[in-house]
Amino acid sequence: MALRVGFNATPLLAPLTGIGNYIVELGAALAAGGAVDLWSFYGHRWRHEAPAVHAATRGGPAARRLRDLVKPLVPFKRGLRHAQQQLTFGRGLRRHAIDVYHEPNYIPLRYDVPVVVTLHDLSWLRYPETHPRDRVRWIERGMPGVVEQAAAIIVDSEFVRQELLSSLGVAPGRVHTVHLGVSPAFRPRGVQETRQTLQALALDHGGYLLTVGTIEPRKNVAHVLAAYARLPAALRDRYPLVIAGARGWRSGRLERELRLLAERGRVRFLGHVADADLPALYAGAAAFVFASKYEGFGLPPLEAMASGVPVIVSDRASLPEVVGEAAWMLDPARPDATAGRIEALLEDSDARALLARRGIERAALFTWESCARGTLDVYRAIV
Repeated sequence: MALRVGFNATPLLAPLTGIGNYIVELGAALAAGGAVDLWSFYGHRWRHEAPAVHAATRGGPAARRLRDLVKPLVPFKRGLRHAQQQLTFGRGLRRHAIDVYHEPNYIPLRYDVPVVVTLHDLSWLRYPETHPRDRVRWIERGMPGVVEQAAAIIVDSEFVRQELLSSLGVAPGRVHTVHLGVSPAFRPRGVQETRQTLQALALDHGGYLLTVGTIEPRKNVAHVLAAYARLPAALRDRYPLVIAGARGWRSGRLERELRLLAERGRVRFLGHVADADLPALYAGAAAFVFASKYEGFGLPPLEAMASGVPVIVSDRASLPEVVGEAAWMLDPARPDATAGRIEALLEDSDARALLARRGIERAALFTWESCARGTLDVYRAIV
């Protein structure tokens, strides 16, 4: 008999982020496996289905505008919203006879069934200055309950598992490493396949350096800019730097700098790129650079590798674990050295081809089907 799993899909109500992608991809893979009966909670209602972005949407643009107008007029709106959400959630757990509640976003709602919590990283503890203060306080308040009461904790990498064991004192048997997967949409593509997307962005296949990630301090886009500025002018003319990423926390100053650089040429700041366009944007790059200071897993380098693009990646946190021997490493505190690595790679077609082959082989080890199997093993172990 299939396990009834309740997924908190509330993060899908906001613009899609890494956690949102995790919810959608893992939910789809679990549903395809047939061993679980999925129920998804969207903050205000339950639906008998795998988590989906379309199901999370509440009304059209007119309805959203009306809600935005009404919100400031409602006193204690945050407390009222949380109370209503908790009431609807608890009733659903009982009514739908949920066997396991999976909280994919750190802190669970109140529950009376076995709960599995996914902790994607400990950046809120290691680098609290890179998060809004209220988010740090929210996690700090809720984390003792997770440590004491969660039936199992899933982490995205062995790096995070070791951090969790050493920092929060969780029993090793309760913490399970389940690597994330890469969507099949990310694969090598030729000039013809990328033409439509790249023409719309005024880019040439194989003619740009790419970095992808939310514009926020931890992603360290400023390091990539500093390294790129140190490249020879002829190389910058040949390979403009393309930066793709949605606006994140404390992004205003960097975003203004990016737009100013874009006006001067050579740097292209695309902002948020539609999911449908990302695979072609990756596949058309000459190389990919990712200088994040801290990642619990780090999907962008893996997506670039799956797309057949050579990768230079930060040597910090989980990233070496994810990319293995299939990427060159950079020190996120040394933009001069990073500039040297980028120049060497862009000038060496043989090195780029070798890294591209290694990257495709490495990325093939990470699938959402494998992530779903590992997650299902955790569910079964606690029921």
